[in-house]
Amino acid sequence: MYGAGAEYALHSLLILATQPAPASISDLASYQQIPERFLAKIFTRLKKAKLVKATEGISGGFILAKPAAKIHVMDVLSAVDPGRVLFACAEIRRNCALFGATPPGWAVSGPCRIHAFMEEAEQNLQRFLASKTLADLVCEYSCKAPKAFAKETESWFQVRKKGRGAHRKESGPSGS
Repeated sequence: MYGAGAEYALHSLLILATQPAPASISDLASYQQIPERFLAKIFTRLKKAKLVKATEGISGGFILAKPAAKIHVMDVLSAVDPGRVLFACAEIRRNCALFGATPPGWAVSGPCRIHAFMEEAEQNLQRFLASKTLADLVCEYSCKAPKAFAKETESWFQVRKKGRGAHRKESGPSGS
């Protein structure tokens, strides 16, 4: 099962895909009320995977590194939770109380059928996630959220960005 990191990454990328300007980690975390430190670690992985890039300066932050239609959901999940599997077989088929110390050959020969079944399910899930893009999520989001909400979101990020600029001017160039 994918963890909170996958959810935070997808929600944050959805925001970046729907905003006209870069967004800072701090603003993304505040907007979603999620832990900033954890989100920063996630963005380090997203940047390493070349899914986002940082922009410098007072208006800086993160933007998508490529169009939303070129960012596959599976790419995001692989960047955030590399090597994640839905099922890990522990070979408990060997532990039946009726077998004693040595399980019979028929019980342990070949791959575990449950493991094979779950592996097939995971491959199907990965194919599905690889076929979906961030643009697909944007489309789903746009169909659900009222247009006014999108404008309010954009305004919220603009106010935050202006606040950062005003704070810099007040404190002077040395930040004192």
